[in-house]
Amino acid sequence: MAVLAPMQPELKAIVASFGLKPAKGDPVFSHVGTAGAWSVASLTIGMGPALARQATRTALAAARFDHVMVVGIAGGLDPDLPVGSLLVPSRVQLYPDGPEYRAHPIPPREASGGLMTTDGLFDDDDIWKPILERGFGAVDMEAAGMAEVCEDAGVPWSVYRGISDRPDEHIVDQAVFALSKPDGSADPLALAKYLARDPRRAKALAHLNRCMQAAARAAAEAAFADLSGV
Repeated sequence: MAVLAPMQPELKAIVASFGLKPAKGDPVFSHVGTAGAWSVASLTIGMGPALARQATRTALAAARFDHVMVVGIAGGLDPDLPVGSLLVPSRVQLYPDGPEYRAHPIPPREASGGLMTTDGLFDDDDIWKPILERGFGAVDMEAAGMAEVCEDAGVPWSVYRGISDRPDEHIVDQAVFALSKPDGSADPLALAKYLARDPRRAKALAHLNRCMQAAARAAAEAAFADLSGV
């Protein structure tokens, strides 16, 4: 099992929930361990479909895997997906009209709902509302890229996403999105400038951080429970 984490906070949740250990000397995978009958190797892949494709190819070239999953956070669109809830989608698609891929969940998990993969933040009502109307209850930035590579390689895949924010709640905007580098790590300079303009923003960022941690933990715990059969 290869478990892909887009960002370091998501990897931290995976490591904690799975009880993984550092993979010393491994050039690809950062942590390894077991979950039930599965051997697990995990790595951080960065943000966006292009990095997801690249990292998935690298992982599949490094070892033989029976399954690949991406575990982390997503932005919720469906009113039935509040912050903190879990989505294990049955289908993913690259925005706006890329191929649609069907997930292969770990039994007895039954996947349901749609997840749209975007290459950036969509906080405009005119963009995200039509996505919801097409039956996609949440958006992420990696699932379709991972799915594309896995389908080409004939490797089953699945997605576990905890909802960390919603565009209608305006927790994340373009300015907040720009505080992260492409690899998902924080940009200290951008953060300093952001807070310098209005120190009161620190409270909102702290709230967002708590939401992200809770969402990442929900996704990681659900993935581990499914693999462990508990």
